[in-house]
Amino acid sequence: MASNVSRRTNKKSNSIKKGDATSNQPKTKKKSHPGKAKYLVICLALIAVAVCFIYFYRSSESKPLMKSDSPKQKGKRSSKSTTSTDKTRSPTKDDAKEIPPELKDFNASIQKEFKITPIKIEGQTLKFQELKSNLSSSVRAYVIENFLSDFECDNLMRVHKKYLEIFSKNDPILCFDSLPTLKKNLKELKLKYKVSNKDFIVGTTCLNESFSSQLKPHFKWSYSTAFYPGENKFSTAYAERIQDATGLKQQNGGKFQITSYPIGVGYKSHTDCIVYEKGKGELRDRYATVLVYLQDVEEGGETEFPLLGIKVKPKKGLALVWNSMDQDGNCEPLSLHDAKKVKKGHKYIIQRWYYYKSFLTLGKRPPEPSLPKRKREQPRVSCDEYEQGSCRWYDEWNYDHIKEYAANVRNMA
Repeated sequence: MASNVSRRTNKKSNSIKKGDATSNQPKTKKKSHPGKAKYLVICLALIAVAVCFIYFYRSSESKPLMKSDSPKQKGKRSSKSTTSTDKTRSPTKDDAKEIPPELKDFNASIQKEFKITPIKIEGQTLKFQELKSNLSSSVRAYVIENFLSDFECDNLMRVHKKYLEIFSKNDPILCFDSLPTLKKNLKELKLKYKVSNKDFIVGTTCLNESFSSQLKPHFKWSYSTAFYPGENKFSTAYAERIQDATGLKQQNGGKFQITSYPIGVGYKSHTDCIVYEKGKGELRDRYATVLVYLQDVEEGGETEFPLLGIKVKPKKGLALVWNSMDQDGNCEPLSLHDAKKVKKGHKYIIQRWYYYKSFLTLGKRPPEPSLPKRKREQPRVSCDEYEQGSCRWYDEWNYDHIKEYAANVRNMA
């Protein structure tokens, strides 16, 4: 019985609804998943950021420029960004070249005066004398006795003759500063040649080789050979001697030029500098000249300053020093001088010009031009302006007869 009762009880309990059974039991919390929640929050945040970005991007494209964003200002900003990029880019050939160190560090030297100081050579004090002029001017001229020894004079003449022999194997090419100068020379020599620009080598004011050879027997000229500072021991010692005796600075000196004058040859009246209107001259011009006679001349060959009433006869070892510019850098017209024609004997001199304002290439042997085309060791003869110049033979070539160079010099003046 008891068992039946219990079974009934069980049935009765089984007939109770599940909901009722559970409602009477204590409630228990379900287990949460925090990883899934965080992931969901992050996704929602990313979506929100993306939506905002798209919204602002589209609105910025459609809205008009603000005043602060005017096209000019936009250009300025873009140029800044370009500039910052340019700073890191590799240089190109269009970029400005850097100034060479020798030019960047060069300081021009000014030579506005000179003063003769007695110096000793081999224990003997050299005597000097100022040459008095007829007129009051800024030009001062002096002579210094025995400035070069007999040995030095003889060796300089020997070297000069050696180079004349080497370069005289070829006929010289004759160059003129202009066609009118050529015509005036031909007229003086009573030569009847019809000349035109076609007789000149293209790009130059030099006659072609054939015409130069035809004219050679009719012309007379002096002969010059040159050496430059540092090319031999004598150049260094001689430059120091000049500086000690005159105060003319070595850095303001040009090349050393040895010149010889055969019988019947001289040089017309000229100034060593170019005469301009006062205050408008070129400062890189010849301020002073140091000229030494290398041997006596039997007759003729004097150096004369016609306006100053000064005349110097060649004497072996005698130095003649004068200035051609005043202290302000103006070329002095009263420095006009000439070399009288040699009547008997042979005249030899060595001279060096000192410039009022130095420049980088002063005293350095320049590269020779490719024009005119010529043979190896072929000399040139330059005939300067007819009224103030004469013809002179040279063992080196310069750019004075290159048309393009001469035109550039005129444009710079």
